[in-house]
Amino acid sequence: MRQESSRRKNYQLGGTSPNEIYKPGFPMNMFGNVKLFAIIGVVVIVSFIAVAFLSSRANNSAANDVDDLPTATPIASATTDGSVTPSATVVPKTFSKAETVVSAEKQYTATIKTSKGDITVKLYADKATNTVNSFVFLAKQGYFDGITFHRVIKDFVVQSGDPTGTGTGGPGYNTAQEPNEIPNKRGTLSMAKVGNAKDFGSQFFINLKDNVALDYNQSNPFYPFGEVTGGMDVVDAIASSPTGAGDKPNPPITITTVEITES
Repeated sequence: MRQESSRRKNYQLGGTSPNEIYKPGFPMNMFGNVKLFAIIGVVVIVSFIAVAFLSSRANNSAANDVDDLPTATPIASATTDGSVTPSATVVPKTFSKAETVVSAEKQYTATIKTSKGDITVKLYADKATNTVNSFVFLAKQGYFDGITFHRVIKDFVVQSGDPTGTGTGGPGYNTAQEPNEIPNKRGTLSMAKVGNAKDFGSQFFINLKDNVALDYNQSNPFYPFGEVTGGMDVVDAIASSPTGAGDKPNPPITITTVEITES
């Protein structure tokens, strides 16, 4: 105690006022000014909130760019009533492979009969033989009968080919994509796939405009296997239908059946 008392006396030698013994510099001196400290605190909090908001918007924008691809595995979403999309209870037909049912030397036409009307499609059996073969095989098996257009994005694509209606269903086998230089112009059909995969299942989409970002010379190409030759007005009617969560038409739009003719 004596030593501490002696030090205090030494600090005050030379006539220094007790109030001037020590004055903290910036930024510690702010703690002595309550109003200034409070203002700075508010500014810091507001800054953090603004940064978090901008980051969230940027992340959402990037996610939306990814979701616009005609993927066969869309991100799960809530339904229009706010509940989570349930797992499909429908057990679709599955196959180990597509039997050979087409010839590259013949011409094939598909008539997609929907609840909005008929869509006539010329299939490119000579340019995408395996793709057309899988599509025709599934159509003849009644695989597409009664399914919905589970994804409709105005000015982009309408998508179908999944019996479960969830965007995750498939026929039980995959078909390797067949590269060609046919552009994804308005009215062409291409197969949806998972990410940058080189194969696909049964889901297909119809281009509503010239989607050059999906073409053969892009990093993640989609190769057309057919083109609408009649009923594009029906496709446009499907595209203009109201949609709910997950870009699903509400009320649903169904495919009654797909009829195949050859010549």
